[in-house]
Amino acid sequence: MNSLLDYTPKTDSVSLAKIEGKPFTMTKVEDSDYVKNEQVSKGVKITTKEDFDIDGKKWNKFHTVRVVIVKTLENMKLREDILNGEFSKKVKCVLSEKETREGKKYYQLVDA
Repeated sequence: MNSLLDYTPKTDSVSLAKIEGKPFTMTKVEDSDYVKNEQVSKGVKITTKEDFDIDGKKWNKFHTVRVVIVKTLENMKLREDILNGEFSKKVKCVLSEKETREGKKYYQLVDA
Protein backbone atom coordinates (compact mmCIF):
# COMPACT_ATOMS: atom_id res chain seq x y z
CA MET A 1 0.00 0.00 0.00
CA ASN A 2 1.26 3.49 -0.84
CA SER A 3 1.78 6.17 1.76
CA LEU A 4 1.62 9.92 1.37
CA LEU A 5 5.43 9.99 1.33
CA ASP A 6 5.36 8.04 -1.95
CA TYR A 7 3.75 11.07 -3.58
CA THR A 8 5.98 13.72 -2.05
CA PRO A 9 8.58 15.17 -4.42
CA LYS A 10 12.09 14.10 -3.51
CA THR A 11 14.62 16.85 -3.11
CA ASP A 12 18.37 16.65 -3.27
CA SER A 13 19.01 20.05 -1.69
CA VAL A 14 18.07 22.21 1.29
CA SER A 15 17.85 25.95 1.71
CA LEU A 16 21.12 27.88 1.75
CA ALA A 17 19.74 29.60 4.87
CA LYS A 18 20.53 26.37 6.78
CA ILE A 19 24.27 27.12 6.54
CA GLU A 20 24.13 30.92 6.76
CA GLY A 21 27.42 32.28 8.06
CA LYS A 22 29.29 28.98 7.66
CA PRO A 23 32.21 28.83 5.20
CA PHE A 24 31.92 26.51 2.22
CA THR A 25 33.63 25.78 -1.09
CA MET A 26 31.45 25.73 -4.20
CA THR A 27 32.12 22.90 -6.66
CA LYS A 28 29.10 23.39 -8.93
CA VAL A 29 26.37 25.96 -9.55
CA GLU A 30 23.25 25.33 -11.62
CA ASP A 31 19.95 27.06 -12.28
CA SER A 32 17.16 25.93 -9.97
CA ASP A 33 14.12 28.16 -10.31
CA TYR A 34 11.34 28.07 -7.72
CA VAL A 35 7.70 27.96 -8.83
CA LYS A 36 4.83 28.87 -6.54
CA ASN A 37 1.29 29.60 -7.73
CA GLU A 38 2.55 29.78 -11.32
CA GLN A 39 5.02 32.53 -10.33
CA VAL A 40 8.65 31.73 -11.16
CA SER A 41 11.51 33.03 -9.01
CA LYS A 42 15.01 32.67 -10.43
CA GLY A 43 17.11 30.45 -8.24
CA VAL A 44 20.36 28.52 -8.09
CA LYS A 45 21.52 25.25 -6.59
CA ILE A 46 25.03 25.16 -5.13
CA THR A 47 27.00 21.96 -4.60
CA THR A 48 29.66 22.28 -1.90
CA LYS A 49 32.87 20.41 -1.22
CA GLU A 50 31.90 20.18 2.43
CA ASP A 51 29.06 18.16 3.92
CA PHE A 52 26.90 19.86 6.55
CA ASP A 53 24.86 18.03 9.17
CA ILE A 54 21.31 19.36 9.04
CA ASP A 55 18.63 17.69 11.09
CA GLY A 56 20.72 14.52 11.36
CA LYS A 57 21.41 14.20 7.63
CA LYS A 58 24.53 15.17 5.65
CA TRP A 59 23.93 17.73 2.87
CA ASN A 60 26.19 19.28 0.25
CA LYS A 61 23.57 20.78 -2.09
CA PHE A 62 21.82 24.03 -1.25
CA HIS A 63 19.26 26.09 -3.12
CA THR A 64 18.38 29.77 -2.90
CA VAL A 65 16.33 32.45 -4.63
CA ARG A 66 18.06 35.29 -2.78
CA VAL A 67 18.31 37.88 -5.54
CA VAL A 68 21.86 39.18 -4.99
CA ILE A 69 23.28 35.67 -4.65
CA VAL A 70 21.44 34.46 -7.76
CA LYS A 71 22.69 37.49 -9.74
CA THR A 72 26.26 36.84 -8.59
CA LEU A 73 26.07 33.18 -9.57
CA GLU A 74 24.52 33.89 -12.98
CA ASN A 75 28.03 34.87 -14.11
CA MET A 76 28.96 32.08 -16.53
CA LYS A 77 32.71 32.71 -16.17
CA LEU A 78 32.42 32.30 -12.40
CA ARG A 79 30.42 29.08 -12.86
CA GLU A 80 33.03 27.73 -15.26
CA ASP A 81 35.86 28.64 -12.86
CA ILE A 82 34.02 26.94 -9.97
CA LEU A 83 33.44 23.79 -12.03
CA ASN A 84 37.09 23.69 -13.21
CA GLY A 85 38.43 24.30 -9.70
CA GLU A 86 39.92 27.66 -10.66
CA PHE A 87 37.73 29.38 -8.06
CA SER A 88 38.07 27.28 -4.95
CA LYS A 89 38.03 29.92 -2.21
CA LYS A 90 35.74 29.43 0.74
CA VAL A 91 32.75 31.76 0.81
CA LYS A 92 29.80 32.25 3.12
CA CYS A 93 26.30 33.66 2.93
CA VAL A 94 25.86 36.73 5.14
CA LEU A 95 23.43 39.56 5.70
CA SER A 96 24.88 42.65 4.02
CA GLU A 97 25.76 45.74 6.02
CA LYS A 98 24.38 47.76 3.10
CA GLU A 99 20.73 48.36 2.36
CA THR A 100 18.77 48.49 -0.87
CA ARG A 101 17.18 51.72 -2.06
CA GLU A 102 14.04 50.52 -0.30
CA GLY A 103 15.95 50.32 2.99
CA LYS A 104 16.05 46.52 3.14
CA LYS A 105 19.06 44.44 4.07
CA TYR A 106 19.96 41.61 1.71
CA TYR A 107 22.00 38.41 1.70
CA GLN A 108 25.18 38.04 -0.31
CA LEU A 109 28.13 35.73 -0.77
CA VAL A 110 31.44 36.99 0.60
CA ASP A 111 34.94 35.53 0.88
CA ALA A 112 35.21 33.56 4.11
